[in-house]
Amino acid sequence: MRHHHLGIASIRRQASWPRCHAFRDGGLLHYRRRDGALFEQTPSHAELGRGLVYSSASFVREAPLKAYFDFTNRCNLSCRHCITSSSPQVDTSTELPTARILTLVSELADIGVLEIAVGGGEPLIHPDWVVLFEHVTSVGINLIITTNGLKVTSTVVDVMQQIAPLEVRVSFDGGPGLHEHIRGPGTYLKAMKALTLLTASGLRAAARLTLCQGADSELPQLFSDLSQAGAKAVKVAVIKPAGRAATHTGMHLLGYRSSEQAVASLMALGRAQGLRVQLSSDDFPVSATVANDPKLRDSDQPNCGAGFETCYISPRGQLLGCVTIPQIGLGDLHATPFLEVWSSRQAAAYRHRAAATDQRRLCDAFCSQVGGLADGSVPLMTLSPLPRQSR
Repeated sequence: MRHHHLGIASIRRQASWPRCHAFRDGGLLHYRRRDGALFEQTPSHAELGRGLVYSSASFVREAPLKAYFDFTNRCNLSCRHCITSSSPQVDTSTELPTARILTLVSELADIGVLEIAVGGGEPLIHPDWVVLFEHVTSVGINLIITTNGLKVTSTVVDVMQQIAPLEVRVSFDGGPGLHEHIRGPGTYLKAMKALTLLTASGLRAAARLTLCQGADSELPQLFSDLSQAGAKAVKVAVIKPAGRAATHTGMHLLGYRSSEQAVASLMALGRAQGLRVQLSSDDFPVSATVANDPKLRDSDQPNCGAGFETCYISPRGQLLGCVTIPQIGLGDLHATPFLEVWSSRQAAAYRHRAAATDQRRLCDAFCSQVGGLADGSVPLMTLSPLPRQSR
């Protein structure tokens, strides 16, 4: 059985086109592994070429297309706006052990998850990051890594080349002034050096920009520096009032207005520096097409897809719709299989309420439903399960 499993994993890893079913209507989805593009219509024979199209009887329609999976909350920085409140001092005693992370990744592969995005915390701080990253790609799931860049060395880059992630993203918050106000002295140049190493290696690398209050004045310098570092793309999102940004530490960074004027300015800066700008269509008043938003989701979904096409697994094994809705947990994964929690009545109750809102971002729809605690954290909300249907 073990050899059979490894054989299936090898086939999926080599497949050019994993194929699964859409969450909403069960239609066939084709995923192009080399760049992460999702096709809701079957690509032409010319597009498919000779690439292997792979599916499996174990793939389930209800599976998310993408899992955001943080392996640790420990970080070498204490960023003022950190959405997971990570730091060097964070307690990791209740985090998932490496063995459980490995089995969860295998479970996700078995049900048809296409991508795993790893952040943190700082993922390169996890003592077993090489083993974990290798396992993600070995079972045929595309891996996306987000890092602050401070642990990226030429040796780390060499290892990443062997792991072959879909993309490595280095986080920025603006030019050197704002970035170092948020992250600490010297962090801007170190992040830029990391991006330079990654792009020079041939790995697909990008800048991940979180727009905060006061960012606009420094964006011309940031975009110029990113271009000189060899970046080809910058992925832009807006700060959320969650984690440390919802406390006195980071509240002054909130308030960035993602207007049409801001969109035009970002696109113009990108064109001037030869950078492909990808905006989060959940954060900006433009369509996913105009935003060049690469998120995996059903284009007809009226919301961001959190808890439908995407999910978040915390380092402590809590399954959520999204990291920005920490007050609504779907269940614990320390000992329970992923699909059992994902398909639970608690998860169904979440989706029932999520589908009833007209908010594009589900974190906006749910954020007012529970009050914050004195330390800025939020209590776990318990959703009332849906009533049982009579038979």
